Amino acid sequence: MSGDSEVVFVDSSILISYGRRESPRFQALAREARRRDTVFRLSPQVYSEVTGGPARDVYTSTGSAVEEALREGWLKVTESPSYTDSQVSAVMDDTREYIARASGRSPDIVETTDTEIVGLALEILLEGTAERVLVVTNDVPLGDAAESLVPNYGFDEHQIEWLTGAELADELAEDFVSEFE
Repeated sequence: MSGDSEVVFVDSSILISYGRRESPRFQALAREARRRDTVFRLSPQVYSEVTGGPARDVYTSTGSAVEEALREGWLKVTESPSYTDSQVSAVMDDTREYIARASGRSPDIVETTDTEIVGLALEILLEGTAERVLVVTNDVPLGDAAESLVPNYGFDEHQIEWLTGAELADELAEDFVSEFE
């Protein structure tokens, strides 16, 4: 194994809910990356979702916070998954179907962002560049899909884990609770 022992993917649901760079939760996310001594990763689709595209005005403060986090080095954007790898393509198709069933939506409207995260998680494990992948999201169907589907490709269920933001770090849970009490 020549890579990180743990890779952490952060979904847009986390970044959007944590908001501006100055927010206590966004700062807690940065501290958690440092505490884990790792760089949290964004898929290209997550990056695009929070920093560009037609919805940019909605996420302007989040987008600038993400850009600053990239400059600070605790977030990084990965390459797209290898769509030519049949296992990666298959898990992405399976993810689309899984999320569609779980959310009662047509597979045609399941976001590519979600399928890309699960594809990247599997790709990293297949390549052996990490022993374990964490998917940090508040999106229940996405989290369930990652934990349910990746083990079908020969990996132990402990090698893929879904965490909500609150589960990632106690500090994030405490701040979340205090804000909504």
